[in-house]
Amino acid sequence: MRQGQTGPDAAAVRREAARLGRELGPQEAGLLAGYLALLGRWSSKVNLVGPSQWQEILATLVADSWHVADFLAGPGADVLPPAGEPLLTLDFGAGAGLPGIPLRAFFNRGEYALLEARQKRSIFLGEAVARLGLAGMTVAEGRVEATVPPILAARPDIFVLCVSRAFAPWPQFLGICRGLVRRPMAVLTMTGSPTPAHETPPEFAVAAAGSYVVAGKTRYMSLFTPSAASM
Repeated sequence: MRQGQTGPDAAAVRREAARLGRELGPQEAGLLAGYLALLGRWSSKVNLVGPSQWQEILATLVADSWHVADFLAGPGADVLPPAGEPLLTLDFGAGAGLPGIPLRAFFNRGEYALLEARQKRSIFLGEAVARLGLAGMTVAEGRVEATVPPILAARPDIFVLCVSRAFAPWPQFLGICRGLVRRPMAVLTMTGSPTPAHETPPEFAVAAAGSYVVAGKTRYMSLFTPSAASM
């Protein structure tokens, strides 16, 4: 992954992001460059992502994060608590740290817990959080049924945003969140096709939805909240 064996520098990341239509600030570019470098160094230990070139990782995986940030700051803003109020994001099946670690460059609000059951990936996430200096971000290793309850118990009444890039099919993911997380809450799904209303579990309603194009493919985001009937 280079530019050398340590990955791209911030200037190279800024140029590549600009080519993709995203203007990055120095801090954003620096965080992404550090993250891409860590992915490169870990590639010989564990297969974290499919693409091997940092430019492709940026274009096909990291780009999701800035679109998610725009969505949460735009259509999703009316669902989340106002800026400055407590917010906890639970990232289910965090894997290589996507979308969570790059997301902190663009949407650095509240606390963020990376939930990952696989040990090697959890170790990578812990190193990334430490090396990148991601304040407010933690890693919880283990099955979500075991890790989520104590996280929530330590933060009573906080608004919880559940996020998943590929943890489970979206209707199933909504059910998992419903069983683990108390209100107030919202669930963000990221899918390759729209989320039909007739497939939405009756306990939820769509509060906001959007789409974007990455690498020529349309991707979809939906923000669900508990329906009035389930409250």
